[in-house]
Amino acid sequence: MDHKNDDLRIGSVVDVPLDDGAIWRFGWIVEIDGDQLVVDLGRDGHVTTTLDKIRRL
Repeated sequence: MDHKNDDLRIGSVVDVPLDDGAIWRFGWIVEIDGDQLVVDLGRDGHVTTTLDKIRRL
């Protein structure tokens, strides 16, 4: 992605792609395990993704 992800931490707000990537949603990081991130999308639940598939807001 085109945003710098070096300073991501729990609580950082990010955009994540859903399904085929046509729709992006924002949420905040609630767990980091290596390059795996769990992002809270509010009432829509959580999504697990990787560092290379997110954008920092």
